[in-house]
Amino acid sequence: MRGNYQKFKFENSLSRIDDILSSTANYEESDDIPKKDDLTYKSGKYVQCASLFIDLRGSTDLIKTQGRKSKTLARIYRAYISEIVAIVNSFQTCKEINIVGDCVSAMFAGKEETSGPAVIEALQSASMCNGMMKVLNVKFQKKWDGFQELKAGIGVALGRALVIKAGFSGSGISDLIYMGDVVNRASKMCGLAYKDFTAPICVTEAVYMSADSFIANSEKQQTFQDFLTLRNHSKHGDVYTGNFYRLELTDWAEKNK
Repeated sequence: MRGNYQKFKFENSLSRIDDILSSTANYEESDDIPKKDDLTYKSGKYVQCASLFIDLRGSTDLIKTQGRKSKTLARIYRAYISEIVAIVNSFQTCKEINIVGDCVSAMFAGKEETSGPAVIEALQSASMCNGMMKVLNVKFQKKWDGFQELKAGIGVALGRALVIKAGFSGSGISDLIYMGDVVNRASKMCGLAYKDFTAPICVTEAVYMSADSFIANSEKQQTFQDFLTLRNHSKHGDVYTGNFYRLELTDWAEKNK
């Protein structure tokens, strides 16, 4: 959200706080994430959704080695972010995309006429993002001699979120906020991938339980469950990790090394 200067008035601030705290809005269930313009500052919707986070590993080292070449670093980040966004945006159930630094997150919900379930499309996105990292590394290593492999952790969670509109009423500055554990859990799963566990993808148990409804490999009739392995984490309990990827992308990377 871009700022648009308005002088702060403390009296107005007190009035806004009282208005928000006295609100008695009822939040209804929804099959899909509402559009921002369809919500007011007093309404909200409960939505079942899947959340995906992807975050680069070794960003500090990347900045240390490329930091003096800011144009090079900018090209690396732009290429990575552009293709991750292109991937998640290619799924019809992806309704929200956010970029914070080198982390890209996406929210999947609903079911479109020609789409699969939101959680399956989140897993398909994860497989493509994992494959895209291999493509990007081939490109980067050909562009810069000695370029170290760039890795990314990917996390997926499934759950219920309360979606509200929040911001500065009357300023035009607002955004959708997701209240609930699903976003936090996806972020935590992302944090475990390629850190606490050697696999690049980590998902919650709820995602795993829903991962048997789609054939991910038609040749072997395997579902996403077949590519996920149960792990136990001292803090997060049972989680599932995997290293699955879109073959079209990894095949290209292998042939063009």
